[in-house]
Amino acid sequence: MKFSRRFSFDIVFIAIIHIAGIIGIRLFPELFLKTSFISIVIPLSLFLYRVKPNRKDSILMSLVYIIAFFSEWIGVCFGWLFGDYTYGDSLGFKLDDVPIIIGANWLLLCLVSRELVGKLFSNNFLIIITSSFLMVLIDVLMEPLSNQLDFWSWKNNIIPFSNYVDWFLVAILNQSIFSYLDYKSDMNILLSILDNRSKRKFSSLFQEVPEVESGIKTFSK
Repeated sequence: MKFSRRFSFDIVFIAIIHIAGIIGIRLFPELFLKTSFISIVIPLSLFLYRVKPNRKDSILMSLVYIIAFFSEWIGVCFGWLFGDYTYGDSLGFKLDDVPIIIGANWLLLCLVSRELVGKLFSNNFLIIITSSFLMVLIDVLMEPLSNQLDFWSWKNNIIPFSNYVDWFLVAILNQSIFSYLDYKSDMNILLSILDNRSKRKFSSLFQEVPEVESGIKTFSK
């Protein structure tokens, strides 16, 4: 119960932030558009606070950030990845025309998509492929809004198909790195606790019946 309450609080808290952002963009567009990067920082910070990554996980997450940022830098500066596009001012401070928050956005998308897909599959290959497809789908949904929100814009307002292909390839690389993470999500921890409780109940049940317990010990020998 402890974990479900905390998970519910996180969802409600993040939802309130996004709703406030939507209302704020309508009422005070100049102010809220320039602080929209907060909608990335807060959920990511909350997630990292919950899982408390160890040194190994921190290194892997930093590597994902660097790969994502470098990929965007190649795309913005040379057009070799994703296509011909430029970033607006809504995502905050830029380093060589690339918002520094964009790496955190990739990191957040990787973590969230992997968490969701991990509830459906246990096979690591399926998790990598499916979560990468999910990330591309999120990008497809974001593209129509990106120009209006001054996130990024495409040359001649044409989104090349290569954008989605490159998104998928970079996502696969990052998700492959994430397959080495050690952290356990709240759901995994909860399942582990329930599993341990079931084992204890199962063991205590047989201990209450001496004949069965004796038979199990004899069989195990």
